[in-house]
This record gives sequence, C-alpha cells and structure tokens, in this order.
Amino acid sequence: MPLVVDAHVHVASADRERFPLAPSGVGSPWFHADDVGARELSAAMHAGGVHRAVVVQAVGAYGYDCSYAIDAVRADRDRFALVGAVDMDSADPACALAALARRAGELLRGVRMFGAHGHRPSWLEDGRADEVWALAGELGLTVVPVLFPDALPRLGAVVARHPDVPVALDHCGFVDLTGGAPFAAAAPLFDLAALPAMRVKVSTHVLNRAAVEGDPADLVDRLAQTFGADRMVWGSDHPQTVGSPYPAMVALGRRAARRLSPADRDDFLGRTALSLWWSAT
Repeated sequence: MPLVVDAHVHVASADRERFPLAPSGVGSPWFHADDVGARELSAAMHAGGVHRAVVVQAVGAYGYDCSYAIDAVRADRDRFALVGAVDMDSADPACALAALARRAGELLRGVRMFGAHGHRPSWLEDGRADEVWALAGELGLTVVPVLFPDALPRLGAVVARHPDVPVALDHCGFVDLTGGAPFAAAAPLFDLAALPAMRVKVSTHVLNRAAVEGDPADLVDRLAQTFGADRMVWGSDHPQTVGSPYPAMVALGRRAARRLSPADRDDFLGRTALSLWWSAT
C-alpha cells in the first residue's frame, strides 16, 4: 500500500515551562490546547492511515523558536521530517538559517519563510531572499514560502534565479478560489507552474475553500493539469485548521484526489512529499 505523507502539520507542547509559548498573532489559537503535541499527532496519524508527516514550525505558537519542533522530530525521526523557520524580516535571515541548521543538523529538511504578516514582504526584493535561497540550496533544503497572492509574482522572480532549489508554496498562496472551476482568479498561482522548481501544498484550508465553491476535486484536477501531480503535495494543516477531526481531513484529501489516475494520486498523497523531505527514501 502506498505511503500517505502529510506535508503540513504543527505541534505544540503541553510543557509550557520547557517550551514557553510566544504567540505571534498569526492563525488560530490552537496551541493553547494540551493535546496538540507530538504524541497526540502520532495517534491521529494512526487513526487517519497516515504513515509520515512534515512538522512545520508553528510560527503562530512559538514565533521563530523551533525548539519544540526539533525536539518532536528528533524523538521520532523515522516518521517525522522538520521544516524550521527563520525571521525573514530580520537583518540577516541567512545567518539565522545557518544557526538553525547547525542546531537541528540532519533533522532539518526545509525552511519556512513567513511573509503573510499583513505587511509587504520587502525581503523578496532586497536580497535577503536570494541569500536564504542560496544557502538553502547549499544545505539541500526545500524552501517553504508563506505568502499572499500579491507577492506571488515577486516570489516567481526569486525562484527563477535559483532554479535548482525546490520550493513548496504553503496553502497555494491563499489565492482567490471564488467562482470555482476554472479558478480564473487564481491566475497568480497558476502562472508559477512555468517554473520547474515550484511545488504547491494543497492543504485542508485550501480544500475547504474550494468545497464552498463546489467539488474540491475540481481544484485538484486543475492543479494537476497545470503543475502535474508530481509537483503537488497534500497537507492537513492539523491542528491549525480547526473544525474537523484528523481522519476527516485525510478523507477530504483522498476525496479531492479521487479523479486522478492511481499514479498521480500516489504522487499527491505521498510520493512527492517523500521526494522533497525524505530524498534518501
């Protein structure tokens, strides 16, 4: 049976003394619960039939202190991969990435660059992105940008300058899915398909929005036609996206992929994520 890989999960520790919260104001307050740690994630994955997961730094809970994400992945490195995060608005984010890489070592498989704070991410244009992209390439990391639609053309320019560095865009860039298929308002996302380094993360957040407009399979089909299923990854966004138990999130991902060929479905639900975050597997 093909592996199912969740490309986007978060964790937070109930041990607030060892891992104190530092809320950044981003996203829902899911991290105040006491049952959102790595152990609970493993149980949820078992219930949902998911074999591996990418632990993405929870910027909403901890800002850029990746201590708990590192700890969680280190404790179960066969099942979890780590995407850390650095503050791209700082003076020298490349230096921060170098420090994170030294701390996390081989656990680190990707770097998250958060540009969805409500202000223009000037780091896409002033050289900071290029420095981090170049270092990510040297370290063999996948870049994971978090950006709103108006920043996607500038993201494309950076990606074009670093064609050998794989990129997985969080939440499909939060593009407008109003009106459903053919998703004309999502053109800034589809324009990025011309860049071979670009992959897209199709999260529960995105599929829920697509479902409001009709069948979420319409969006998955459109993305597959434009990017190819081997450049798409499914992610639950558990437990940041609230309102559905984890098995229901997995079921939504499967339902959205039901019209893909078996090979394409395997890419979307696991094989592409394996290639990005478990390259030696």
